[in-house]
Amino acid sequence: MPTPDFALAPLDDWLQRLSAPVPDPGGGMAAGVVVATGAALVAMAAGYAQAEGSADVVAAATRVRDDALAAAEHDGRMSGLLVAAFRRPLADPGRGAALRAATVQAAEAGVVLVALAASLDGHLRWLERFGEPRLAPDVAVAGRMLACGIRSTAVNLRGNTASAAEAGADALTVHRLRDAIGDAQDAAARLDALAERVTASL
Repeated sequence: MPTPDFALAPLDDWLQRLSAPVPDPGGGMAAGVVVATGAALVAMAAGYAQAEGSADVVAAATRVRDDALAAAEHDGRMSGLLVAAFRRPLADPGRGAALRAATVQAAEAGVVLVALAASLDGHLRWLERFGEPRLAPDVAVAGRMLACGIRSTAVNLRGNTASAAEAGADALTVHRLRDAIGDAQDAAARLDALAERVTASL
């Protein structure tokens, strides 16, 4: 998977873009970068581990890192479409359909990012058990960053789901997205609990 253009730019350039009053990049993309950073820390910590299975953890974390960057870029595009839909004139007969499509697509982008971050829960538990002890702080930081990325994404997911419901999205879709919000909170809680356990062991 090719690396998104924004990820190839100097960090300060991207932060300058993030600070500008434009929809892309926004909070969703920032959450994606946090998830990618947490995944990179998982890969780093696994790279030091001597136990069998470390290469699998590195590979999984690297995939999540790459996919999270792609998801962050996609979220930025969805944010732009969402703002464009809201800016359509109230009298525009296509405004309602555009809003329904944009809000659901934006929420779905969040669901994907949450799933990516949550998929590393088992790999972090592997590191908790088999990782190099001196890398334990990095394991805890990775857990916190992944949890932060999930919680941040859940905020956008909640807002986009509410907007989708208001725009007339079908009840089944709205119910599924609301369930995803709860799943996100549960996943973040598990990652935070792991980080607490690792931190307490230091």
